[in-house]
Amino acid sequence: MFFCFYDIISIGGAMRIAVDKNSLEVANKTNDEYIYLFNNESYEELIKLNLHCLYYTNCKFADINLTDYDIDCIKKAKITDNDWHKLPEKVDYKIGIIVPNYNYEHTIEKCLKSILNQTYKNYEVVFIDDMSTDNSVEIANKLLKPPHKVIELKQKRLNGGARNEAYLHLSEDVDYVYYVDSDDWLYDNTVFEKINNRLQTKPDVLFVGMASYKNDKLTTCFIPQYKDKYEAIAGWSGSCGKVIKKSLATRQECLYNEGTLKEDKNQHCKICIYMNNFKLLQEPVYVWNQQNYKSITTIREKIIWGTSTIRHYADTKQLALSVKGEDPRIDRFLEKRLKLCEQELRTGGDKQY
Repeated sequence: MFFCFYDIISIGGAMRIAVDKNSLEVANKTNDEYIYLFNNESYEELIKLNLHCLYYTNCKFADINLTDYDIDCIKKAKITDNDWHKLPEKVDYKIGIIVPNYNYEHTIEKCLKSILNQTYKNYEVVFIDDMSTDNSVEIANKLLKPPHKVIELKQKRLNGGARNEAYLHLSEDVDYVYYVDSDDWLYDNTVFEKINNRLQTKPDVLFVGMASYKNDKLTTCFIPQYKDKYEAIAGWSGSCGKVIKKSLATRQECLYNEGTLKEDKNQHCKICIYMNNFKLLQEPVYVWNQQNYKSITTIREKIIWGTSTIRHYADTKQLALSVKGEDPRIDRFLEKRLKLCEQELRTGGDKQY
């Protein structure tokens, strides 16, 4: 059982909270919110630092925001006060992992093993194959046993359609959805533990960090820094950059566009438009394999990339019209997106937006 108890001291003005001893310098920055978790240390000495302090026992994570728990930050409490409060018990949310695949027999084993080797076990995998002609489905069937599922599509639907179909095969008790492309893999075996820790306050979306693998080197390439939904909309649009509450991901307005290779960008916009709140996991949990010679970015000369460019423009136009007038800032952002789409149609280039 998870217990966290807190005792609060008022410092006036913006809260200054530290996560641990090494973060004291960070905690002194104006408007930063951190929490000092202490165990077997002198509470009296911590009080002298003018920090909001939490006492914890048996805590395995430190994802606590005072405002999330309606804590009265004005109240003054002393160590002698019999005024302790229990924070909510930790929940192990069930995560549905969707793995779309098409002819990735050369990478799928590494991808799936990075999932199956996770220390956190409350998850299920839906491997959804878009009519592969190689041995990737056979490899998936060898590795994935119930409750994980291997689904073979009977009609070509590309990544967006495959993900939409995968939603139909998720168990009813799945709480959140995450996407792992079959040519990529997870950063280490504690990824789901870290994700679940950050889901404790039930955000609609958890934006996560990314690393890239290129020239046989692993490099952090993206850490989310969003302050509001508008920054999020303009941010990293890849599906692998966010964990989404299932009820939001499967909402009709938020489904992927089918028949296009550029399915991520508008789905990202729709998720950000309709989410009510979000959290950040500011460290890499996913590895984007940029050495994959069969990746989508290597087939741009094919007709399907050109038709996807046309389709992406049409989908963006449809999205802009569907939400027009609801939020001026979102309207302006989508207008800018449309202009970039038009430029891409004229030049044949690929704009990453």
